[in-house]
Amino acid sequence: MQHQYHMDGRRGGFSLIELLVSISIIAMLIGILLPALPRARDAARRTACGVNMRSVGQALELYKDRYREAFPVAKYMPTPWLSGSKRPGFNDAMVDFLDRESPAYKCPGDREIFSVTWQDTSTSPARDRIGGMSYTYVTALSGERVETTFFAEYLKLTPSNTPILYDFDGGTFETQDGRQVQTPYFHRVRNVLFADGHAGQFDTKGTVN
Repeated sequence: MQHQYHMDGRRGGFSLIELLVSISIIAMLIGILLPALPRARDAARRTACGVNMRSVGQALELYKDRYREAFPVAKYMPTPWLSGSKRPGFNDAMVDFLDRESPAYKCPGDREIFSVTWQDTSTSPARDRIGGMSYTYVTALSGERVETTFFAEYLKLTPSNTPILYDFDGGTFETQDGRQVQTPYFHRVRNVLFADGHAGQFDTKGTVN
């Protein structure tokens, strides 16, 4: 490798001032880019979550075909979460159409709710299972056809803006055996599965799309 030399024989290179200027430019670029990274990560999670929700929606259409367009009879959070109902969880009610622990039920960014474990004593021997769902089920639809729900009768909503499932985060959730799980907020814009099968978003400011 050849080096360039000045007239007086000194080897050419960066001066201290040039080095400091370069470091300043790099620091400035990092300062510009870093605030955008969380937003990009959030957008990627929402996109992946929407893809998963659409998969759930496809399985739900098969369920409704079998049950005369009625939605599953289920509680709003599956076992082991305390929901005040003896109904099965949505993922249990849908087990003939989608595995109860399918990755489609997990929203990227959810590190707690989907994977909380419980002991299933209905099997012999008993075995550990996971909750298996990152979404909350809108129980007003439970066992109903969309046109017979209060969404349609009183709110005059159409299937395209009637919510079925939405991802949740932020808050303390209690299990049936008394455990409390604190979940951090991992995004501002919530994903929603609508009654016509499409996955959209609900902004906390109230915008639905």
